[in-house]
Amino acid sequence: MHQLIEEALRFAAVRHDGQFRKGTNIPYLTHPVAVSMLLVEDRQPVPVVAAGLLHDLLEDTLTTAEEIEEQFGSEVRRLVQAVSEPNKHLSWEERKRMTIQHVHTMQYDEVAILAADKLHNLRSIRLDVESAGKQVWDRFRRPLRDQSWYYHELLQALTPFKQTTTLIESFETELNLLFYGVTEERSVKLEKLFEVIQHGFHEEDWLQETSTLCQTAYELHEAMREGYRHGTDVNQPELDALSVQLREVGLWGQLPLPMLQAIDELSYRTAMQADDVVSHLRVK
Repeated sequence: MHQLIEEALRFAAVRHDGQFRKGTNIPYLTHPVAVSMLLVEDRQPVPVVAAGLLHDLLEDTLTTAEEIEEQFGSEVRRLVQAVSEPNKHLSWEERKRMTIQHVHTMQYDEVAILAADKLHNLRSIRLDVESAGKQVWDRFRRPLRDQSWYYHELLQALTPFKQTTTLIESFETELNLLFYGVTEERSVKLEKLFEVIQHGFHEEDWLQETSTLCQTAYELHEAMREGYRHGTDVNQPELDALSVQLREVGLWGQLPLPMLQAIDELSYRTAMQADDVVSHLRVK
């Protein structure tokens, strides 16, 4: 092991001492170690691997950027700062949108660390859901719908960097496994979710599906039931882009508002653009 990586491991172990992964008794250090191992597998250089070990220190400990530079140099400091959320006082949504926007300005080595970080998060969530069920989502500040939005949006932001690191393809595979139960052919599962919006949720149709996909289908169905039961406001701003596209193909007037809102909800969860929604939508 390179001396810089050894020093980073020791430093991270001390600073993360007493911290645990959300809702578990698993020491938090396992996460930065896993991130660094993914970076080694991706053949990233030593400073990037070291930064992977240190990547959560600015967010989750009292460590300062100046300390990181003093201990590990300016390059490692740059890398750690690039993947740290600087404004912890902002809301979850604001911070996540900033992260997504920030991806477009990142350098290749910074993208690799971010991809490794989020890849391991997805993998950990998937393994926890497989062993403990849907209550795993209760550990997070935002529910399944928002976590799904974030990781899908992040994948879209990372996709232009696919040629720079193998980690983004692995990230996409883990996203598909967690939210759809497949490694590929996500579109098949999306068609099935559209069928719920059009024809309702029938539990027997979902018994063989992953619990996360089943939960998404059920929540879409419940959102539509609430819309039909209580009525909704037609002038929701988030429906504007979708309404334009559906009007262009002559579908807007054929669909009741709760169904339109469910379609919009699905497009939010999957970061799907309005034209992709139209291509999936089949009115029978």
